[in-house]
Amino acid sequence: MVHDYVQFHRVFWTFKPCIHGFKYCKPIVQVDGIFLYGKYKGNLLVAVAQDGNNKIFPIAFVIIEGETTDAWFFFLHYLKRHVFPQYGLCLIFDKHESIKNAYARPVVGHQRI
Repeated sequence: MVHDYVQFHRVFWTFKPCIHGFKYCKPIVQVDGIFLYGKYKGNLLVAVAQDGNNKIFPIAFVIIEGETTDAWFFFLHYLKRHVFPQYGLCLIFDKHESIKNAYARPVVGHQRI
């Protein structure tokens, strides 16, 4: 067992052109996750929007240890902080219990309509 290494538990990333380009997309964001297989386990969460040509526009990504409430909160918090701080967006997600719990936390700042 090696004790002198650093290991990420979660990592969030987006690209400046994605942040800038999102301003010109429809104010609808869809988030979803997929399982990672192979050498590295975990989940990849993705946020996408739809541009003016009805094409998928990637916004942000995160690799997490699993679809837990804390992991989804991490993703939603950084989306709000770095990509879309404004209100008036529609967030679409499936009925996964951990997403609903993370979304309900007031710190995320999303409001239900």
